[in-house]
Amino acid sequence: MGEPISRLNPKIESQMQKVFLCEATKLLLFVAMMLPEKMHAKRGQQPYDYRIVLVLCILRILLRKTYADYEIEMRTDLRICNILGLKILPGKSTIQRGLSFLSMETLIGFNRLMLADWMNQKLNIMLDASGIKLIGRSIWYSIRIKKPILRRDCDKIHLAACSDVLLILNWEITDWRKHDSPFLQILLSPFKVLGLVFADTGYSSRKNIQLVADKKGGSFIPFNKKATAKPKSHPAWKNLHNLWTKFRTIFDSIYHQRSKIETIFSVLKKRFGDFLFSRSKDMQHKEMSLRFIAYNVRVFLYWRYAMQNNLNLWARA
Repeated sequence: MGEPISRLNPKIESQMQKVFLCEATKLLLFVAMMLPEKMHAKRGQQPYDYRIVLVLCILRILLRKTYADYEIEMRTDLRICNILGLKILPGKSTIQRGLSFLSMETLIGFNRLMLADWMNQKLNIMLDASGIKLIGRSIWYSIRIKKPILRRDCDKIHLAACSDVLLILNWEITDWRKHDSPFLQILLSPFKVLGLVFADTGYSSRKNIQLVADKKGGSFIPFNKKATAKPKSHPAWKNLHNLWTKFRTIFDSIYHQRSKIETIFSVLKKRFGDFLFSRSKDMQHKEMSLRFIAYNVRVFLYWRYAMQNNLNLWARA
């Protein structure tokens, strides 16, 4: 992970701090209510609406609370209870069990509903991948106890992010052995029309560059040293190779917008932690997905405040 080149505007952060919890809860509840309702046909006590449980799972991550902190601090918080229409929030066991029943499709669908206005636009998109530790101890603790950090202790997160607002539009979580290139098609599959696409050499292939061109987009992906201009039934490859060889300075100046994605990885790891607490693979992927949604909620609310008050969302780091 490289160093971030920008950060959220401190003025917006200080102003939003007073109303952030209420605004985040209202936003999450509004989006959750657009998900389909699940009827309970069995006898016995009616369970909590899974959409309410999903809101509380995201809020817990957003506020960086452990399950014990949730039980002590959040469960009786009237600011949350009044918005959700509850006298007291579900216990920590209910929240933990509820997360195990939520599918990855539900979490990704929630994110797409929240960002529906962006997903339907022609966007400039950055692609990159990074590792996240699976074992329950931080990098600094591992260094202190002289425990080596191995690649097999990590999962790989593949992100597609908007280069203008730095929102996470799509993601995939895989084993650390997976290569980057095949995931370009998966990450860009929700978009019918593309703007510029920025990615590093790991995503360079004729098939990928042609895919972006077919969606009316422009690729800015560097080539390997041994790459030739032979199109092999992919004309977009030859066009981009000519731009890369003949106008290298212009190509590089546009391509370096990709470095903005380092800001996203930096925020995810510094704000929410550089390792996962869950033990099973399935729960680890859900925990990481909740962090992506929590990050988007924070950026979305700050972006809305910036638009209303004519401020710059991002400042130089």
